[in-house]
This record gives sequence, structure tokens and C-alpha cells, in this order.
Amino acid sequence: MGKTTTVTFVNLSDIYDHLELTHQEVEWIADSGFDCVSYGDAFATLIGNRYALDCMVEAYEGYHKNVIANKSMTKQGFCDKFWEVVDSGDYINLEG
Repeated sequence: MGKTTTVTFVNLSDIYDHLELTHQEVEWIADSGFDCVSYGDAFATLIGNRYALDCMVEAYEGYHKNVIANKSMTKQGFCDKFWEVVDSGDYINLEG
């Protein structure tokens, strides 16, 4: 018999919606924040929540250093809003 492990996850699109990011910010984060992730043909691509947050914050900060746009959140505000929808044991589904 195989071993079964149940995990919980949050779809990345739900996090983007909660953060109220602009379309341009979402595109930048998707392109530069997760450029190191390998996508396959699975139903879900799950990564750790802290790793996802690090990738997202770094890309968000990078966007606002390279593009003249009003920054809607501080780094701390971004993190706080992220943790409002993600629990400490959740994974992040990059496919959803």
C-alpha cells in the first residue's frame, strides 16, 4: 500500500485578488517572481508558502523600482495581506 499525504493549498490567483494588484503587477510577478519554477502537466504546481511570498515580494519590489507607478503597499503590508489568506501549513498552487 502507498502512503497518502493530504495537503492544503491556496490558488495563486486568489492571493493576487486579495492583494488587489494591478494587471501589470500580476504579470510582472508571474514573469519574474516565478521564473525559476518548472511547470509540468500536473493538476497543480505546489510550492511552499514562504518561498512563494519571498518570490512575490521580491518581484513586487522590483516592479516598483523599474516602473514608474504608484506603489499601493509597503513590503510589510504586502506580507500581512498575504498571510490573511494563507495559513502557515498551506502550499501555493501556481496553476490556479
